[in-house]
Amino acid sequence: MLVLFLVTFVNLLGFGLLTPLLPFYVERVGGGPELITIIIAVYSGVQFLTGPTIGRLSDKYGRKPVLAWTTAGAAISHVLLGMADSLWLVIIARIIGGIAAANIGVAFAYVTDVSSGADRAKSMGILGSAFSFGFMFGPAMGGVLAGPDLETANFMLPAFSAAGMAIIATISVLVFLPESLKPEERSSATGADQIPVMTQVRATFSHTTMIILSLMAFLVYVSWSTLLSILALWMNRVLELGPRDIGLVFLYSGFVGAVCQLGLIGPLTKRIGENAIVMWSIAVLGLGLVVLAMSESATMTLLAMTLVSAAHSMFSPVSTAVVSHRAAPAERGIVLGVFQGIGSLGRVAGPTFAGVAFAQLGYASPYWIGALLMVPAVMLAFSAMRRAQPA
Repeated sequence: MLVLFLVTFVNLLGFGLLTPLLPFYVERVGGGPELITIIIAVYSGVQFLTGPTIGRLSDKYGRKPVLAWTTAGAAISHVLLGMADSLWLVIIARIIGGIAAANIGVAFAYVTDVSSGADRAKSMGILGSAFSFGFMFGPAMGGVLAGPDLETANFMLPAFSAAGMAIIATISVLVFLPESLKPEERSSATGADQIPVMTQVRATFSHTTMIILSLMAFLVYVSWSTLLSILALWMNRVLELGPRDIGLVFLYSGFVGAVCQLGLIGPLTKRIGENAIVMWSIAVLGLGLVVLAMSESATMTLLAMTLVSAAHSMFSPVSTAVVSHRAAPAERGIVLGVFQGIGSLGRVAGPTFAGVAFAQLGYASPYWIGALLMVPAVMLAFSAMRRAQPA
């Protein structure tokens, strides 16, 4: 777990370097708010389309090789982004990055390979904290490297720094990370590799509970991606912050998420159970979006980010743990790949309308829409929790 934590952290650190800068990067090469969020959606769209296939490859060939080549792909995408002087090159870089980012399901599948029972949600939380730490330090580093002034910001240095981080992560996978999936547990040993991907996807959704969980996750990730895709522009327009200060807000957000994942998920899982955590995290996310929509100061913004960061940091690993309990070892890669793909589909839908709403309906409108979506999401979570109870 330690090696996987470090590898995931370094990988996400590089990705996080670009998180607060990408909207301004696209603006510099001629894009407006609508196009900015669509480019963000392209990244998630590719991640959605390739997630099941990459998960299936990890079921067949093992987690380690798939993690290695996808992390190397992330390095290539960062280099291309650093060299980009046109919208087309930015889009190509984001497509490659989206393919590489489809390894998230593989990382979570690795955790399920080496953990079991009640410890699985805690292990998921530990891995999730690596994501939070990456997003905590990455955006802050990116903002510092870019500089405080948006007009003179250096975007090439953060992009190449992100590429360097991804290269370090690739080497770490190859040298230090042991394979978690035994040969006899791989899909080739059971004949599962002969089953078409779409057949396995349909099998994943053959149970009503899985459909409910997927719809719930879709709505949550629509709201979360709406927040992230427009947050940097919103802070620049409403709070008049530059790249450095925006990066510091992301730093705080990642810190809150890491604290929740490392300190709260384990105790809360034992006290109230995984399904209850999922339900309450959705409710808190909706509340945080309402506070953010009403925010006009840095203080209210930090309060809102505390709520939404805590909620999302707990929802993602715990909901993944809930789904993993319903998959056999040889199927976890594809099942978690499909589930992560649902999240990616939500991350496509959110940014697609966020830019239009931001430009046409007002700066706060994407957050109001996201908050409204949490109402049916809570209802779905409650339904899943009731179905999990014994008759």
